[in-house]
Amino acid sequence: MVIQSAAAPATAWLDRCMDSVVAWASYRGYGYQRSGDELFDLLPADCRQKLAGRGPILADLARLIWTQQLLGSDAIQRVIWLDADVLVFAPEQLELEQHSSCLFGYERWVQPVDSKPAAGVGFHCRTNVHNALTAFRSGCPILPFLIEVIQRMTRRVNPAHIAPQMMGPKLLSSLHNLAQFEVCEQVGALSPWVVAELAAEPGRAWQTLRQTMQQPLLAANLCASLVRPSTADESKLDKAETGKGKLGGPQLEATRLDASAVVDERQMMAAIDVLLTHRHGIPPVSAATADSE
Repeated sequence: MVIQSAAAPATAWLDRCMDSVVAWASYRGYGYQRSGDELFDLLPADCRQKLAGRGPILADLARLIWTQQLLGSDAIQRVIWLDADVLVFAPEQLELEQHSSCLFGYERWVQPVDSKPAAGVGFHCRTNVHNALTAFRSGCPILPFLIEVIQRMTRRVNPAHIAPQMMGPKLLSSLHNLAQFEVCEQVGALSPWVVAELAAEPGRAWQTLRQTMQQPLLAANLCASLVRPSTADESKLDKAETGKGKLGGPQLEATRLDASAVVDERQMMAAIDVLLTHRHGIPPVSAATADSE
């Protein structure tokens, strides 16, 4: 069973992402369910109250509770969650093999070396376990553990000083360093610098990503919290950057670094057009090959 969540109405580019997941699920013969704001109804009342307005953080817990409920049925043996902003551009190649009771996504996040990048600046890559993709099998001991840990963290944290990814990638990456979860690099994430280059012309950010990849990229989280409307007033831009009002989005921290840290919807649509041409996936390349492209 493949599940997703998104507030209605979704933007055109998010619809394209979700349509790609629906098509992939159908191709693989998986069931599919989508939730809206009712996803929050699964949460304990104290969590909803303490983290009111922090949709992406609440969704980190809600998706796990929903997964646990679905796995309680004898008819469902595995539940796969994909964020609403994940684009599957190589559906025939993405098999999502799983050899353990749980599986998470793995990203190579490309960003400028300098926090205030200038033209010609270099890029570097950091790796994280992410929860834009989760897959749990029936009887997985990690699932109830994560639900319990996140609820305990919620009781302890100051909601005014909680990073958007604290209950998602930060928690999973910390646990991964100790427990070595099974991860899938083929479902990664594209930073706004990579997306911007895809929408215009591949450059250093794109090269950095491909040079650091170990496996072909077949699907990617496009990070809706870092996308602004193409025509928006400041209040709408604030909403896009903080991820408020959106369910199931990326758990990456959206901060106002500079204009290059955010892309607009036109750029995203153009980048999706490019990604959808890679029906066989995007392979890693060596530095020499990337320089010659």
